[in-house]
Amino acid sequence: MILIFLVFTSLVKAKNIDLFPYLLKFKERVKKDLKGKVPEKYIDKVFNSSEIAYLPQIMIKSLTWKEVELPYYQFLEKDRILRAKKFMIENGLFLEKLERTFGVEKEVLTAMFLIETDLGRKTGKYSIFNSFFSMALSGEEKLFKNYLNGTEISLEDPFIKKKLYKRSKWAYEELLYLIQIAYKNHWDPFQIKGSIFGAFGYPQFVPRSYLIYGYDWNKDGIVDLYNIEDALASMANYLKIEGYKINADIKYKKQVIMKYNHSEPYVQTVFAIAKKLKEICPPQKKR
Repeated sequence: MILIFLVFTSLVKAKNIDLFPYLLKFKERVKKDLKGKVPEKYIDKVFNSSEIAYLPQIMIKSLTWKEVELPYYQFLEKDRILRAKKFMIENGLFLEKLERTFGVEKEVLTAMFLIETDLGRKTGKYSIFNSFFSMALSGEEKLFKNYLNGTEISLEDPFIKKKLYKRSKWAYEELLYLIQIAYKNHWDPFQIKGSIFGAFGYPQFVPRSYLIYGYDWNKDGIVDLYNIEDALASMANYLKIEGYKINADIKYKKQVIMKYNHSEPYVQTVFAIAKKLKEICPPQKKR
């Protein structure tokens, strides 16, 4: 516990903020909510780690994030489409099996894979544990407001305040899922890297999605979202469970993919890429 105090004090020394009471309260809350699911000793070990960090800038970014303004058009550039075509050719038989198993077009899966992580090239560099922890702890208004000077965020704004608590509650629940996943799989929770907001692996799942939609395609006993087979099967399984049907009309398909990413530009780009891939990628010969 002293180690935690020293780590946290060093992170916020300039502001002279004592994070120890907040952390202690947070850890006890986690223990209570995971009682019977994860041993208290494991939770103590996680929260005693020198790698734990409170990063309020993550919640600040979350509150100002605008998904619709992302440059999705870049994924339609020629070089990216050609790389996606190459990926489809090299993994043709596997993608055909996924299409038959889950009823999701291989072009749609490849398009989503391209957008999510650039075909596995960019899975994120942030410790998703610290991302969820930081957003969850930022729900402590008295603590979080110390970091808002110089930002456009005001907790006097009812909309911002509501968004803060909603985002904090969501992050806390995802953190609980993450701790359970790490414990079950014997993973170091701090070494799971992903996006700034906690999405990880090739499909960019959050922990809850991992537990619900994760698919162990290679049957090794663990769903590994950094394994191409498990990752794409999990992505296809997500769409199947949410109701995707290969013979449905485009409007319905878009509604399902909107559940994966609540962004109209995202969905439009997925189908724009898929259309291009269908035009340039010949069907694989069945074996």
